[in-house]
Amino acid sequence: MPIRPAPLYLSALLIAATLSAATKQKPQTPSVKPRFDGPDVPFRMAPMPPASRSVSVSVLPDLHLAFDTENCRFHTAWSGKGLHLLGPQYSFAKRPFISTNAPGVLWTMPPWPSWSEADPSEKLDPVNPKYHGISTRGGNTTFLYDLLSTRAGNVRIRETPRGAIVGDQHWLIRKIEVGPSDAELWFAPHSEFSDAKIVDAGHALFANRLNVRIRGTESGSFFIRSSEVDYQEEVFTETGAEKGNPTLQRKGLLFTAWIRVPARSKPVTIEVASFTGIENSAAIDPAKIFDQPSPRGSTGPATRRPAVAQFAFSQASTPHYRSEPFPLPKDLEMLVTGMDFLPNGDLAVCTWPGDICVVHQATGRPAEASYSRFATGLCEPMGLVAKDGAFYVGMKNELAKIADTDGDGAADLFERINANWSYTGHYNAFSYGPVLDRHGDFVLANAGHSGRWDARYSGWAFGISANGANLTPIGCGLREPNGIGVFGPDRDIFVTDNQGAWIGECRLNHIAPGKFHGHPSGWPAKKDHYGKAGKMDPPAVWFPYSLARSTTGIAEIPAGFGPFTGQLVVGDFQNALVTRVMLEKVDGEYQGAVWPFLKRFASGVNRLVFGPDNRLYVGGCQRTWASIAPKEAAIERVSFTGKTPFEVKSVHARRDGFELEFTSPVDPATAGDPASYDMLQYTLRYHSKYGSPQLDHDGKENSATAITITGARVHGENLKVRLTVAGWKTGYVTMVRGLDVRSADGGKLVNDTFWYTLNRLPKE
Repeated sequence: MPIRPAPLYLSALLIAATLSAATKQKPQTPSVKPRFDGPDVPFRMAPMPPASRSVSVSVLPDLHLAFDTENCRFHTAWSGKGLHLLGPQYSFAKRPFISTNAPGVLWTMPPWPSWSEADPSEKLDPVNPKYHGISTRGGNTTFLYDLLSTRAGNVRIRETPRGAIVGDQHWLIRKIEVGPSDAELWFAPHSEFSDAKIVDAGHALFANRLNVRIRGTESGSFFIRSSEVDYQEEVFTETGAEKGNPTLQRKGLLFTAWIRVPARSKPVTIEVASFTGIENSAAIDPAKIFDQPSPRGSTGPATRRPAVAQFAFSQASTPHYRSEPFPLPKDLEMLVTGMDFLPNGDLAVCTWPGDICVVHQATGRPAEASYSRFATGLCEPMGLVAKDGAFYVGMKNELAKIADTDGDGAADLFERINANWSYTGHYNAFSYGPVLDRHGDFVLANAGHSGRWDARYSGWAFGISANGANLTPIGCGLREPNGIGVFGPDRDIFVTDNQGAWIGECRLNHIAPGKFHGHPSGWPAKKDHYGKAGKMDPPAVWFPYSLARSTTGIAEIPAGFGPFTGQLVVGDFQNALVTRVMLEKVDGEYQGAVWPFLKRFASGVNRLVFGPDNRLYVGGCQRTWASIAPKEAAIERVSFTGKTPFEVKSVHARRDGFELEFTSPVDPATAGDPASYDMLQYTLRYHSKYGSPQLDHDGKENSATAITITGARVHGENLKVRLTVAGWKTGYVTMVRGLDVRSADGGKLVNDTFWYTLNRLPKE
């Protein structure tokens, strides 16, 4: 016996109540206030309960809808306030993080594509869609996708929502441009668990409340079909992001409005207008609805923002490196998550709240720089690459190509390149990168922290072909790889990872096929290994917790930035500093040493890039996660002053010790005395607990084993020292301190300590 459907307004209330029961969320605390986008944001990518890869659009100040890019359907329309933006970047709280809509739900759609290849009165034969992206050219937001039909061929669809006000009625209008097709198609603009009827050839009514009008179809092409359905609908929730989402059981008589689109050799445009209200709209002239100009106009070309002085000097300056702060504009939240230089010397920056901004004249005087917002509404971008006149941006939900096609300085085309990984909506489900490998393909790294095994590529680094067609997993075991970069002539890929469960201290990993870096990873890793210890490949470098607590961006040092050409700088967020890393290959694998380098930056150091002027640009941010630095956001530039610091320039492992090379000649008496040096070794425990104590050779916690230095020979025109040792072991971090070493002119080492990760010894 069929289940009698509830009226539309009651159905919406029941759905909302069921969602609340299914998610079992704790009540939102008064201190967590959502953010709302302003009218200058054309769309917003953010996870919502019906779909993690949602894009919301406000067509009127009080009329909004959200698009599911996986099924290419508008899943929810609502009235009242716009999308409640939640999450650390908006509300300064880690939970709740799934963005929600206001209670005024006008209609929803089932969780499957809205197109069918067959007459739905006979059977429902959904057409698989392929989402391509968004265009905002001309001021409206247009969703671009293809129908991958076996009968009609690949059919291009352009779907544009807008609003119209007729009297006191606020109408939602969707223009659907359908490309040529070899067979007829059927489009479902609305489905409801409520009675529905055709009022006339172009007008349907659901539950005497939802009015649906169409224009642009042939006579007799508008139908209502009903069918008994029984299906489950996934609900994306905070708890479910880590443990698996709940589902809603939906069962009953579903009424669907269908539009028949015949086969044709030319494109056709269909318009669908809907209004939810008490009164019937049958008496309204359809032209007054469809021909109303949209109140929303173009956001216009990019405008320059003047700089506003926030701090006048940088504490990161030293006698050897001078740091200059950039004054930042007041109306842009420059929480830097990615940086790359453009050919003209401008600096592109992506930000955690979802913008791409351009710093104009970035290589000139910081006080003369100006800023423009190139794009907005993005889903927490964590990196970008400028390539061929566009930006390739890594976001939680996709890798996208973002371009300005009309030359006004603002983005208007947002093309999906690839999204073949799971996005749970979790606040920590970051995708870091991209960087370009030696073949010109993209490489990204996904966080595994707070993931699930069935979340595809959680905790993986993977490559995406330049054309976006293929995603190839490389290595796994990543917890929080908030730093990805290339090194050397072969552009080898490295990522930093942050201390936490399974990760004893922060580490620098060389990404190579088949490597496992410690943290249990999602599919395609083995399910029975998830949550258990594995055979961990050692990192190239362990960062001692006393030095770096949350490692971030990576950049290779060019010529002109002091004596360290070809080494790496690695940022640290929590301690607001930059370390220096030297790498070497031993037995075919990378290992190396880390030194303190630059410190006291104005914000948590998050991204690093060297400009065409061979100066280091440091992008900072902090929000929710705290740094010792005073500013929420910062951009600073570091230049080499020309004064060479007295440092250990490089260190190389030998069978019986180390070869040290200095930046300037040493005093043979002090540098050649074994007593001028101290050496300790420690290792870390690999376990599921957060971090690890340091362990000596006997496994004693919070301890290190002293290593005997048996000799120190100065050579190479007093630039090198050969240390020989006794009693050391591989598989340990080796700390070397040269407190009493002096330069030829009596100076002390600027940084007297380094830590070398001794995974292997050379054969000779």
